[in-house]
Amino acid sequence: MTRNFSRHEQFLRIFTLLEILSDARVPIADRTLVAQLKERLGLSGLSTRTLRRDCEFLTACGYPIDHSPLTDGRQLGWQLSKDLASVRKLPSETLTLLELVAFMLGHDLLRPYEGTILWTGITSLRHKLLRNAPPALLQQLEESKRVFHVQPPNPNGYALRPRLIAAISTAITDYREIDLTTCAKANQPTITHRLQPNRLVMSYPVVQLLAFDATPSGNESPLWIDLDEIERVKTLDTTFVPRSIDVDALLASRS
Repeated sequence: MTRNFSRHEQFLRIFTLLEILSDARVPIADRTLVAQLKERLGLSGLSTRTLRRDCEFLTACGYPIDHSPLTDGRQLGWQLSKDLASVRKLPSETLTLLELVAFMLGHDLLRPYEGTILWTGITSLRHKLLRNAPPALLQQLEESKRVFHVQPPNPNGYALRPRLIAAISTAITDYREIDLTTCAKANQPTITHRLQPNRLVMSYPVVQLLAFDATPSGNESPLWIDLDEIERVKTLDTTFVPRSIDVDALLASRS
């Protein structure tokens, strides 16, 4: 089995192309099809020339792909023939080495959050992915460690407060205000804030709470609080209308 990851990406692109065409009821224009492939696979670039080569490859493999007129009659689009007598059945989608390697890298990068709901979620997903993977694929995954190695930073101590991220994320989802107590510096009292939580922002490996002051005379500027400074969170019954913000713009303004 090839370990050339670009070949794996090519396979995913062609298989996804076949899936999109099999679900389409009308011909799809080149630009639309390219945009869908880029979105589904996270591709930074894909030319219409490559798309045409992929369609020609599928045709050569026996899939009846037509280049048919669009509804405007001026352009052509791609469509998989609906003649069930000639269409090959799509094989069930399987995991590829590239997908597993990318997942395992993401798994290792989340290790600083061990003990939280994030670690529980990705550990459970890892078990589901690996328990049915073919032995040959698992062997290649093990060999990929010669290519990639993740050295996670020291944990931020989230394991000592396993429900912290869960409590804050629930408050964000339910639009509920919180009383948040931050750890004071040595020999100084703790500080309690009444907040409207907006987002948990991960600037690896640090997690920050983006929130707004909920008191009537509070500052309108956003507050950034490191999770490792939070001592206690209490979710309140008071709800609020969430603010529409551009997190990327706020991060850019901070820098």
